[in-house]
Amino acid sequence: MKNLKSITFVAYLFSILFIMSCGDAAKKDMKDANENLKEANTDLKEAAVDANDAAKLKAKSDWQSFKMESDSEIVAIQKQTTIVKEKIEKANKKEKVKLTADLKNVEQKLDVQKQKLQEKNTEFEAGIDKLDASVETKNESFKREFKHDMDELGSAVKDLFKDNVK
Repeated sequence: MKNLKSITFVAYLFSILFIMSCGDAAKKDMKDANENLKEANTDLKEAAVDANDAAKLKAKSDWQSFKMESDSEIVAIQKQTTIVKEKIEKANKKEKVKLTADLKNVEQKLDVQKQKLQEKNTEFEAGIDKLDASVETKNESFKREFKHDMDELGSAVKDLFKDNVK
């Protein structure tokens, strides 16, 4: 009987130790899993920052390219207006008045476009740190509208003499 009690006691003791060791292993596994989760979160945050930086860099590059193209278009239209002014000087008095008014209108629209571009550039430079999808959408919309308006101005300058010279 004493032997049976000893065996039961030893079995009970081993059971408790086994359960406790399993609990320690589970705790260690849980701790490892938490560390892995923290590392994964850190990696994810770094990847998000890298992606955001890449998006900002691309947006900045696209904007600079657009601005350079737009500035070139503005300069080209200004050269065309200079040529038109020379042609207006050679026109008769009646046509000169109308053409001068039309040219002045085009020059005013060109000044408005230059101002819009400058304001948008300032806004873009100030807001590049807060770049998100809505800003990208607004920029693309502005680019399309600006390009359309510049194309119309270019056509307007070219068409100044078409109606008057026969």
